[in-house]
Amino acid sequence: MSGDFFPYHPLRLRLWLLGAGLVALGLAIWAIVGFAESQSPREILRAGLSFGLAAAMLVAFFRFRPRDEWGVRVTPLAVLVSRPRAGLIEVPWSAVKEVRRLGEKRDTLALWLREEQRVLVPAHLFAKREHFEALAKAIEDRMPPPRYDA
Repeated sequence: MSGDFFPYHPLRLRLWLLGAGLVALGLAIWAIVGFAESQSPREILRAGLSFGLAAAMLVAFFRFRPRDEWGVRVTPLAVLVSRPRAGLIEVPWSAVKEVRRLGEKRDTLALWLREEQRVLVPAHLFAKREHFEALAKAIEDRMPPPRYDA
């Protein structure tokens, strides 16, 4: 498949998820030690919630790992966007109405489609800001010109 490929590699996000998972695991161990001393049912509840939070963080950590063909591919006919959970979305250039940047830091690329839908590509899924900027430039360069430009 030809085209420019911009792989996802959310290193900072994965480090935050790993850190939060380890903190939640520490809280769960602390709650179990507290239960061993006091036999309070509240400690078991706290341990269960902490283990659940730690499990969710660690699942997300492994879910966001870099994989082959996981990212955004810009081809002459379409933009192929891999979603973290939903698979691959193919957006033909004819369906793209507008490309905008969203957020205070302009860190989300939004592809507005003709059906009043949008496809969002956040910058935190890329390893560096430069990779996101290169993707934004590639998409903006390949956008079709407006039909009714005065």
